[in-house]
Amino acid sequence: MAAEEAQKVEVEPECPPEPPPAAAEVEEKAIVPLEPPPVPQENPVDDSKALVPVEKPTEPSKDKPAEGSVNRDAVLARVSTEKKDALIKAWEESEKSKAENKAQQKLSAIGAWENSKKADLEADLKKIEENLEKKKAKYIEKQKNKIALLHKQAEEKRAMTEAKRGEDLLKAEEVAAKCRATGTTPKIGWFS
Repeated sequence: MAAEEAQKVEVEPECPPEPPPAAAEVEEKAIVPLEPPPVPQENPVDDSKALVPVEKPTEPSKDKPAEGSVNRDAVLARVSTEKKDALIKAWEESEKSKAENKAQQKLSAIGAWENSKKADLEADLKKIEENLEKKKAKYIEKQKNKIALLHKQAEEKRAMTEAKRGEDLLKAEEVAAKCRATGTTPKIGWFS
């Protein structure tokens, strides 16, 4: 009820009432007598203060009974328009809110999808890295085995070379001892 009164109060300024008469007009009404001028008497009384213009409230004329209903219809139409505008604005805000919520849900779903795909790819990458680590470990083991085999072969060759050297030294000592005992010169490839 208070809202209706507030709307009525707000609506009234849009339909301006007749403007109040200008000060000059008020003075003219005060100066211009409505009746024929009084006849001067011998004892003049100062009546200038007694003449105060009194404005009567404007009454709807009987000639125009539809003006109030037209004004009422205009006010009702304006109220109806304002109500429609308020409903449209509320609907618009609701639709904007729905669109915003929908967009947020989609963005959230996209983020979740991205995170799950990322997790899948990272899991695949981890598996690949594990496989590579296993292959690398096997390859490293093979290489170390090859290095150990080479080291073993080198040790065998060193041992054979040491043994041969020992034999050659022993043979040279025997030949030298035999030559000393017999007094002969050993046969050397360059001197023979």
